[in-house]
Amino acid sequence: MGSTRQDQRLQTLVLLRKVRDRIDREYDRPLDVDQLARGVHLSAGYLSRQFKLSFGESPYSYLMTRRIERAMTLLRRADMTVTDVCFAVGFSSLGTFSTRFAELVGVPPRIYRESAAGALEGVPPCLAKQVSRPIRASSTASSTASSGKLVRNREARDARLPRLVTMNNITIHYTFLPHTDPEASLRFYRDLLGFEVRQDVGYEDMHWITVGPVEQPQTSIVLQPPAVDPGITDQGREVILSLIAKGSFAGMTLAVDDLDAFYQQLESAGADVVQEPIDQDYGGRDCAFRDPAGNLLRISQR
Repeated sequence: MGSTRQDQRLQTLVLLRKVRDRIDREYDRPLDVDQLARGVHLSAGYLSRQFKLSFGESPYSYLMTRRIERAMTLLRRADMTVTDVCFAVGFSSLGTFSTRFAELVGVPPRIYRESAAGALEGVPPCLAKQVSRPIRASSTASSTASSGKLVRNREARDARLPRLVTMNNITIHYTFLPHTDPEASLRFYRDLLGFEVRQDVGYEDMHWITVGPVEQPQTSIVLQPPAVDPGITDQGREVILSLIAKGSFAGMTLAVDDLDAFYQQLESAGADVVQEPIDQDYGGRDCAFRDPAGNLLRISQR
């Protein structure tokens, strides 16, 4: 019975993740809770309660956060007016947009546009989205990005320190991602991404699958069953499985030569889209998908 309840809870978390991904993907379109709930066959009330319990805010609040996050990106580029940005991210009223922006960021959009242009220059893409995400002004003095207190580039400081390791031939050999369905993972990584399968080790009903790009035999990804280490407690295992179901446990960034063609290929094959290809203000162009386990894969233009 306990296992059944846990399975049902994980299935609900997967549905909630799909709602969150839809908001991330369609933030600039008219969305309401009823529409989001129908998309995953849940009641609007149940969706709102469980979404807030899992992600810390209601679906509507998350939609506002996502719109303001995108607005911050467009304003930092400084090539669009505040009004243009307002309508580009899905607001129909400049007044509502300005109020929401000030609530989340701590300053009006006009002031943010003037002060934050180029603020993320030099910040790694994998970190830029984290440090620039809007945070409600009531819970903190201001967002990291709006206050300008970004993570400092530490190259200058580190350059003065002696290196403890002087060898320069270290490479990334293996990295690990969890999987929850070996057959679905094979179809995604082998058939969609075109990775070669280098090893598939099975034990009872578990599989450790090693894949990697054909042209990079020295770099591999091991898709492993989650939370099977004997040192993990039942409570720890439940936490890990919940994070995987919510799409918050692991991720990876890949790079391709033709991002738009690659995106069309994955989308037409039915992969779960999180973000269509866009130009990022911190440099580069990327899109995002989820693999069958819910791991977030960002794809960058090489």
